[in-house]
Amino acid sequence: MNLTQEQLRQGYFEAIKEYTNNFHDIKEIEEAPLPIQIAVEKMYTYFKRDDSIKSESIADLSLTYKDLDGLPQDIVSLIAPYCIVRF
Repeated sequence: MNLTQEQLRQGYFEAIKEYTNNFHDIKEIEEAPLPIQIAVEKMYTYFKRDDSIKSESIADLSLTYKDLDGLPQDIVSLIAPYCIVRF
């Protein structure tokens, strides 16, 4: 199944809404605060590349793989202020 760029971005926005427990009344990404819009774009960029590669060398091809442990800190720092505590 191939998703379009817009479908992926919308999916990332839905994930942010779930993660923050916020913005449930906002349907369009463009209506969200700018840091949330930036986080969606960063998620799109982050997940479209092979994140399991930590470093890569071209001459004599050398790859180092890393453990995947969630979102990068720069994305988390953008959305953290919008998190609403769940009870």
